[in-house]
Amino acid sequence: MNTKCILRRHFIIMTLSIAVSFMTFVCPCIGQELDTTVQKAYELRMQGKVNDAKALLEKAIIQDSNNAAAHYELARIQLHRALGQGGRNLIDMIGNAQETIEKALELSPNSVMYLHFAGHVYFMQAYYSLMTGNKSNQQLAKSIGAFKSALQLIPDYYQVMLYLIELNSQFPEEAGGNKAEAEQLAGQLEEIGGVFGAKAKSILLPEDADRVDYWQKVLKEHEGNPDVLEELGKAYLGADKVDSAVSCFENAIEIDPKKASLFLDLSIYYSFLGMRAGDNKELLNKCVMSGDSAIARYIESKPIQPMLAYAIGVRGKYKFFLGDQEQGQVLFKEAEALDPYFSKATAAPNPDLFIPPGAISQNHRYLMRPF
Repeated sequence: MNTKCILRRHFIIMTLSIAVSFMTFVCPCIGQELDTTVQKAYELRMQGKVNDAKALLEKAIIQDSNNAAAHYELARIQLHRALGQGGRNLIDMIGNAQETIEKALELSPNSVMYLHFAGHVYFMQAYYSLMTGNKSNQQLAKSIGAFKSALQLIPDYYQVMLYLIELNSQFPEEAGGNKAEAEQLAGQLEEIGGVFGAKAKSILLPEDADRVDYWQKVLKEHEGNPDVLEELGKAYLGADKVDSAVSCFENAIEIDPKKASLFLDLSIYYSFLGMRAGDNKELLNKCVMSGDSAIARYIESKPIQPMLAYAIGVRGKYKFFLGDQEQGQVLFKEAEALDPYFSKATAAPNPDLFIPPGAISQNHRYLMRPF
């Protein structure tokens, strides 16, 4: 079984967070509350004061239950805390975030920000539901519906089109997928061309397709494009061609330093490889050393505080892999000092949790892949 298949299997149980890089633009139609209570809560959370931020928003909602922006920011905090606590109550905690973002949408149904975030929350519920054998998946329908509504408001929201293509093509029809709709949207993006068109086509490739060959051909048409270099690097990882992947990632980051999060993808690859090492201590040590080196390079990019905490927590996990409980605990405490709810998931937390509350995400990260 190749790495790509094994990664998908591990992804079922190890990842309930999405994604890694972003660009944003700010919505001009936000009320005064965003400049005061909501903005303050966001700043507190970015400083690691998550509980203080939560208390501030809950008080604001008691004073004004119609404050949609406060409900949205509270939903992000609830998801932030859920990923930081994990465990058996994770799905229930994500459910709390779902209820809160639904309240925000009830108050402001035409907010692209709220619809986009809701789409991701619904997806997390839908994915868990499918993996536990629930064929009738109402959460998937909600996720697709939220993304469709966002697309209606911004018809050229290409990232959302990619999410819809992936959901409709990767989920079986009995669970709510719709291959015909996926192909229709992919056709629209392919007509537009560019990297979005190439991504759309790649999502619909057969499972056994040679994705390295596919993205090499795309790169010839878009030489030096950091997004294409990212995709080619990830294809190399799926084929266990790590040196080639690193070369692509380094080139992409040199062109666009914001892509330093690709080092997290490299670390995730080594984490999964280490999980399969079994009694092969040599392989485990290699995975730990290589994964930790990738995390160190990410930390050099000076990420925001919640992401720095996550990265340090990953370094702690590597120590645990080696049986060094003491050093692992030291690193976990360092991470908790930065963010007591740093994500414990293997995949990096969704950066949409950390963009300003008035920003609309322009990020795209595959929903059904570990990187």
